[in-house]
Amino acid sequence: GDNKIGDDGISAIAATLNSSCVRFLDVEGCDITIFGVKCLSNTLSNNQNIRVLRLDGNDINVDGARLITQAAVDNGKCEGVWINDEYENDDVVKKMRSILADRKRQNASNE
Repeated sequence: GDNKIGDDGISAIAATLNSSCVRFLDVEGCDITIFGVKCLSNTLSNNQNIRVLRLDGNDINVDGARLITQAAVDNGKCEGVWINDEYENDDVVKKMRSILADRKRQNASNE
C-alpha cells in the first residue's frame, strides 16, 4: 500500500512503542528522514522487544543509518535493521550490522 507516514507518523508510532511488545516493525518506503530516525532511535534504544526493524526505501542518509544501527546495537536484543543499500558500505554501519548479525547467530544457536 501507499503508507507515506513520514516523520510525524513515525514519531507518533515511536511514542507508543516504549510500552508495546512489537517485535518486527516494517516502515519500508514511508517517507521517513533523519528526523524520524532520531525519534525511532531513542525508542529502539529503550524497547528491548523490537528484534527487527525495516527502514529500507526511506531517505534517512548515512547519519541516520549510523544512528539507527547504533541504537539497534545498544538495544541489546535487536538482531537486524534493514536499510538502503547505499548506506551499507559506510564503515560505522558495517560494524554495527556485523554486531547485529553475530547477535542473531548467537541467539539462533541458543534456541
